[in-house]
Amino acid sequence: MRGYLLDISPSGRDEVILWVKRLDGKVVSHRIKWMPKIYVHGSLENLVKLGRLLSQRYLIDFVERSVKPGSPPETVLEIKVPFGGKKRVANLILDLGNHQLFHVYNVDLPSMQEFLYQYELHPTALIDLSDHGFEVLDSVEDIDYDLSWIKIAHLDAEVRASSIAPRFSDKLEKITIEINGERIVLDGSEDGILENLKKTLDDLDVDVIVTDDGDSFLLPYLHYRAHVNRVRLRLGRSRDPKTFKPKPSTYFSYGRVYCRFRGFKLRGRIHIDSSNSMLYDETGLDGLIEVSRVARIPIQDAARYTIGSCMSSLQYYQAYRLGVLIPWKPSKTVYMDCWSLNRADRGGLILDAKTGVYWNVAELDFKSLYPTLMLKYNISGETVNCECCKGDDGERIPELGYHVCRRWRGIAPRAIELPLRKRMRYKDLIKQFGDGRLRTLYKSRSNALKWILVTAFGYLGYRNAKFGSRKAHLAVCALARDVLLKAIRIAEENGFEVIHGIVDSLWVRREDADDQDYLELAKKIEDEVGLPISFEGRYRWIAFLPSKTHPGRPANNRYFGVFLDGRLKYRGIEARRRDAPPIVRKMQLEILEKLAEASGPEQLREKAIEAIEIYRGYVRRLILGDVSIEDLAITQVLSMDPNDYVVEARQAVAAKHLERVGVEVVPGQAVTYVIAGTSGLSKAIPIQLIEEGSYRLEPYLRMLEKAAYMIITPVLESLKTPH
Repeated sequence: MRGYLLDISPSGRDEVILWVKRLDGKVVSHRIKWMPKIYVHGSLENLVKLGRLLSQRYLIDFVERSVKPGSPPETVLEIKVPFGGKKRVANLILDLGNHQLFHVYNVDLPSMQEFLYQYELHPTALIDLSDHGFEVLDSVEDIDYDLSWIKIAHLDAEVRASSIAPRFSDKLEKITIEINGERIVLDGSEDGILENLKKTLDDLDVDVIVTDDGDSFLLPYLHYRAHVNRVRLRLGRSRDPKTFKPKPSTYFSYGRVYCRFRGFKLRGRIHIDSSNSMLYDETGLDGLIEVSRVARIPIQDAARYTIGSCMSSLQYYQAYRLGVLIPWKPSKTVYMDCWSLNRADRGGLILDAKTGVYWNVAELDFKSLYPTLMLKYNISGETVNCECCKGDDGERIPELGYHVCRRWRGIAPRAIELPLRKRMRYKDLIKQFGDGRLRTLYKSRSNALKWILVTAFGYLGYRNAKFGSRKAHLAVCALARDVLLKAIRIAEENGFEVIHGIVDSLWVRREDADDQDYLELAKKIEDEVGLPISFEGRYRWIAFLPSKTHPGRPANNRYFGVFLDGRLKYRGIEARRRDAPPIVRKMQLEILEKLAEASGPEQLREKAIEAIEIYRGYVRRLILGDVSIEDLAITQVLSMDPNDYVVEARQAVAAKHLERVGVEVVPGQAVTYVIAGTSGLSKAIPIQLIEEGSYRLEPYLRMLEKAAYMIITPVLESLKTPH
């Protein structure tokens, strides 16, 4: 029997259920006896004693595994444990050894990922199933894999809310299911709606349910209402997990606080909460499934994982297949003296741009520079300054003097090779398809893999990384600086002026250069440096902006410009900011579109003057009240508890208003508010509580003025002395 792997889930202590959609469209379950494993390292004498003790309750074996990447295999104790028992057994072993005799491994490797690793399996794989097991018929390397068999439905509910936020005690009014462009409405009595919901999902044979706030409210709410009405609700193809009160968790990543709710996962049917899935929100189902396949993570888990966890799975898989054990606790901290740290920790190279407008500028970008450097130079936590290549054997890192192992290929470069290679193939395919469904599909998958690759570099220096180190992180930065310096030298030697450079991108110009000249420059850099670089396009004109806090200095990543084909590109301005009200973003985009009409300096001056009238038009609309509340809404994320803010920040004030009416807001969650009342920040009113037309005029006038003149003023001033 052939079919596609839809989902996997544990069953009992020692069984895994595979949910497979057969080629005839019917979903069947297949059970396999299997248990997760942990490993213990210590002296052979102590392992034998431990094995005798544990064998009374667990299945044990003595196997050969590498405790460290690149090290020879050693005898370790393998213990099969029931689902959910890894940490409990690991802590018991550490206690028995007084936390000195034993080291435990593979403890925090998620069990379903371990199952996929062991059987070389991946979600949505085409498999041939029989009584003797199964055979995987496709590969994670495939580009054109089939997903047409997946039936997707969007589920929503209307609640008779007794307050601004619905509660479990509120009655269910109706449920809406959207599938294949068709809209199905279930209404009537609560028990009838819930009974019909189960039947409708089965009749439609839905594979994926997409919700908004499904983890944090909708699915737990539906199960609660089913309990009240004595209805046995089943949203999956098998019994749903026990109901629970949703509990959010917050975490800090790359300078931001995020909020995540525990997933309400179904069995035999996929549930994706669009508001609780960064991957789905950014790349859609196509991007989510691509990451799920490449990283070998069940789709429902991948939807709720951080990007770092998805990237870690790639490393865990490589370690697992190589027989390298995965440490439970991260490697020990490496300390550096101040002089070494000052020399090494310099980040990426930045070449400041002189503020103003420049004409006929080309943008050249190295493709996935940091991951490519990791792959090319074999950069991993265990390969930088390895013990086996001390002396003159290892590859040397410029500036730092570090060496890189020649004898062992690192876990980190092994892990990123597949997503890097696939992303390059997707980008090539995107160029072949000018428009249409395939281009959108490949773009979603490429963007999803980009997130993985961006995180791969960051995790090299992360303190909890299993296969990273601070020195590996610094080595990649040093290589990147060296590459950009070489590219700048090549450009200048060939008669081009380098306007701006930042980490992996260069903006260069030559007055008489055309596209072919810039393409030839890119090819020359690529050949001499040995790394792929792309010609992103030629700007008709581009403006680099000054710093907000220091107007006399340039801002490294704040610019806007228009390519020859009319495409706009802008960074670091309100049009890109999620916390800017829509009215400000709309005005700024309209101004940019007006400026984009200019083909020469004199015409750009005229368009800049016309742009002032666009700004004045928005001001008139604001004064006359010709704007909607939604246009004025500001959305910001809470970085801490609302009561912990020392300064009375608007988002904290808005959150306190919500708490007064019974709506809890936790760090990492966003609040949307409108500035209303007569004065002060205390009048940041949540959009749920605001009345139409009730807003303070002055703050929004200042926002419009600042956003308009941020663009118009530098353009007019630069044209006095055009570049």
